[in-house]
Amino acid sequence: MRAKHVMSKAVTITADATLRDAARVLVNSRFSALPVVDEKGAMTGIVSEVDLIRRVVGDAGDPTQLHAHLGDPDSQQALATPVVEVMTREVITADTETPLEDVATLILKHQKKRIPIMRDGSVVGIVSRTDLVKAMLSHGALVTQPPPEAPKTDGALRRQVAEAVQKLNIPLGGSFDVVVRGGSAHLWGQVASHEEDRACEMAAAQVPGITGVMSHMQVVPLHLR
Repeated sequence: MRAKHVMSKAVTITADATLRDAARVLVNSRFSALPVVDEKGAMTGIVSEVDLIRRVVGDAGDPTQLHAHLGDPDSQQALATPVVEVMTREVITADTETPLEDVATLILKHQKKRIPIMRDGSVVGIVSRTDLVKAMLSHGALVTQPPPEAPKTDGALRRQVAEAVQKLNIPLGGSFDVVVRGGSAHLWGQVASHEEDRACEMAAAQVPGITGVMSHMQVVPLHLR
């Protein structure tokens, strides 16, 4: 599973916005942070509720009362501050194709609540801690295993066994042939010694998907063929 499979829609704010603008979006949308983008849509930073609280409410303020400060006369000067003055410029991001377990590692390592998800230089989504929890509940585990490889057909195994035996460069006589039934390989033809017969059996047995090997080959010295 990758970031694009669980990311939430990204709500951004422009670089020329004020903290008042950011506060309104944060309060109304209930997001905890907003990526800041320039006129071309490229991300220049991220402004969080913590940035607003420190500038508007103060370190000792109650973040749940942020909406009350929007109409407080004492907060107007602080609210007029451009977001670029308080935003975090160094932002930890991930790509839409980033495996979800790698996103989780970034969140834990850098102690972030969310990671912006990028595509071609633009913010296209957000993966938050809540999104990770949803993924775990939906799929049973954050780290998913790839689907099992489809079993190979007897025809495909037959070709692979024949190629494996022929790579031994053993002189094969008697119209060498391979028959595979239900994953079990049967070898037909002629070899010059029991050692060569055994080598052919071992080569066939090492082909992935082969469950057993039976040799029907005759041992006939080369000078008698």
